Amino acid sequence: MARILGKPRRHSEGGKAVALTVADMLVMDDPIRALPLDERESTARRAMDAWGFCGVGIAAHETWTGVMIICPHNGLPRQHPLSAGGVDEDVAGLIVTYIASSASPLILGRKLCVSLTRLLRGRVSGIEAQATALTALATPLAPPRSWLTWMGFQPMRYPPHHYRLDFSDTVPWMEKALQWYRQSQVVLSPSGANLSSQSSTDIT
Repeated sequence: MARILGKPRRHSEGGKAVALTVADMLVMDDPIRALPLDERESTARRAMDAWGFCGVGIAAHETWTGVMIICPHNGLPRQHPLSAGGVDEDVAGLIVTYIASSASPLILGRKLCVSLTRLLRGRVSGIEAQATALTALATPLAPPRSWLTWMGFQPMRYPPHHYRLDFSDTVPWMEKALQWYRQSQVVLSPSGANLSSQSSTDIT
């Protein structure tokens, strides 16, 4: 189970997506276990410097049920599958995708993708990820290509197994979800209890 260590993140409870910070990266266990310990903080700080957050997460009962971690092109962990081919400077690299076995990969995945897209639109042109051809071989660092396709990612010609969610393309289900968020004026808050102006992110 991906239990939240330390003080419970009250803003991440109740199935609401929250923007993640360096503090979250330092206390997570299962969702980011595949990332080298010595690179977690530096990777998160690169993302924080670029966008003010390093991913999105959803929790229930003090347990992370879904997490997506991103970083810019110059912050990719050395041993990450994306580092071989790299990512474009104007996109975010998806370096961790975690969905608990008790959750729906499609429903929770779409919720995470919509939240991440809302935060990143206007800052980058898209999100790139490295896929695994076989679902049985998928890891948090390289999700199945079938799942990425469900989320709206499209395969790139190069590098191999490289997928991209291009914000200039229309993904029907995502556009409907984004429209609903705009109309309802939902705000995606950081997960920590201290909602400082530096970390608070309004994506209406």
